[in-house]
Amino acid sequence: MPISKAEILMGRDKDYPLDVEQLQNLQKLLVAVNLFRQHYGKSMIVSSGYRPAAINAKTKGAAKKSNHMKVLACDFQDTDGAIDKFCIDNLHILEACGLWLESPDSTVGWSHLQCIPPKSGNRVFKP
Repeated sequence: MPISKAEILMGRDKDYPLDVEQLQNLQKLLVAVNLFRQHYGKSMIVSSGYRPAAINAKTKGAAKKSNHMKVLACDFQDTDGAIDKFCIDNLHILEACGLWLESPDSTVGWSHLQCIPPKSGNRVFKP
């Protein structure tokens, strides 16, 4: 089953509507994570999608300029590390999907995927 717009928005768009750029980013993110999910072949549960600035500021450990605020990143539950392992073992799939992975060392219990390269340009990056 594809990852939906509603899963990524988490209902937060009701109080914090998306602007044109965020809507475009959402479409880009949906295409990328759903292509990834097809390769992964298992269900994926969004643990943190769209984070408006007000919510991001209250989120423990969130970057001040988080790509979640721009709707360019999404976190998935990954308590057993299976998503992260799949990503590390299949970097070519991440590349084909246009995704970058935050280092699993920094995201224990979840997997952070984003559809914009980090400053380092590395497919797997440290925050």
